[in-house]
Amino acid sequence: MVLTPFRRTIRVLRGFLTIPGAISLSGLLVAIGIWHLEAYLRDAHAGLVPNFLVVQVETARAVFTVSAGASMSALVMVYSIVLLVYTMAASAIGPRLLQRFGDDRVSQIAVGSLGATFLYSLQSLWLTRNDAVPDLTVAVGAAYMVISVLLLLLFVQRVSRRVSIDQEAAEIARALDHQVADALARSTPILSSELVLPEGDERTVSSPGDGYVDAIEPGQLLQAAQAVGATVFYDVQPGDFVIAGEPVATVFNDPDRTLDGHVIAALPLLSVRTPEGDLRFSVNLLVEIALLALSPGVNDTFTAIACVDRLSAALATARAERLSSGVYLDGDGVARVVSPTTTADTLFQEAFPPMRRAARRNGLMSLALQRAIARMVAIAEPDQRETMVAELRLLAEEVEASDQLSADKKELIGRIENTLEQYARPAD
Repeated sequence: MVLTPFRRTIRVLRGFLTIPGAISLSGLLVAIGIWHLEAYLRDAHAGLVPNFLVVQVETARAVFTVSAGASMSALVMVYSIVLLVYTMAASAIGPRLLQRFGDDRVSQIAVGSLGATFLYSLQSLWLTRNDAVPDLTVAVGAAYMVISVLLLLLFVQRVSRRVSIDQEAAEIARALDHQVADALARSTPILSSELVLPEGDERTVSSPGDGYVDAIEPGQLLQAAQAVGATVFYDVQPGDFVIAGEPVATVFNDPDRTLDGHVIAALPLLSVRTPEGDLRFSVNLLVEIALLALSPGVNDTFTAIACVDRLSAALATARAERLSSGVYLDGDGVARVVSPTTTADTLFQEAFPPMRRAARRNGLMSLALQRAIARMVAIAEPDQRETMVAELRLLAEEVEASDQLSADKKELIGRIENTLEQYARPAD
């Protein structure tokens, strides 16, 4: 996903500030607007308000007072629940998942609605006068309270699901599926390693600062490179960390250095990794959950197995569609912007070797890895099996070197050998 500069700026203020703050401030504007609308209707259309909406001034003030106090109390409770969930997530699931909890739209809207109800009630209470009964204002305030209660119930239901590790793994897997689909839409059948470096003038462009590469955004750079006949080879890809002065790209055939600004602009840097342009981010999150689940302090093998299953599904899709991102073509089909290619094999190498090493003494996890790789091998084309076959052989070595019972090792190695006999020969 390519972000505009405006959206990237707003994202810095995301979480429980941007969206909840905007919704909360809307309560003030609505209160003022409803007050003036009611004043107009009272002067121009006296008696238009139905009898069941008519209230006394004292009743209106009491309603606004109770609404403001209740909404603020509920807001405090919501933030307390959020902090509790953050603490549980950091210790039991993984600290990098806190950003996902902060970006949850249901939580943001629930917090914003409570803030809007509070500010609406406070502003309406201040505007209430003895000479003007705020019938319509009270009715809108009651609607605010009903909506806030419903959103609060939705928030509690949402949080009860988010604290489930399996549910969170499923949410991350769905995000990974969307990222893979987005990357497939930009895929080209060309690998960056297959491209021949152009002849002519070349120079390096260095990073202007420190940070994580958020994405490669080649839009304007492609046009500028095509206009001057240049080619840009990036040495980094989304998710990599760079420091100020580090070479990040090599530019060919641009002696006037007209592309330097575009090269830097197409490589936005952030202080933390995000999933928007980094295909490896969600893969790393699932691997992190699996490794933490396999640690002696947690010892939750079935959560790790769930992560393996989810990863196998996403990587199978990437392999079936022959994911190959990193080469960007101009309107004439010429490669103008190139970064290290991300394929199903590179994502597989990011995920399965760390989990295989962590599962050395865990028979259940080793079996889950064998099953997952066997599933992917079975649906892969013969020319796509080499990396997975090699990983199966390494898994057999890990099992053989483990301290599991001989009978357990024999059974698991037998499963691996059956898979190798069935699929390794055609690949060779």
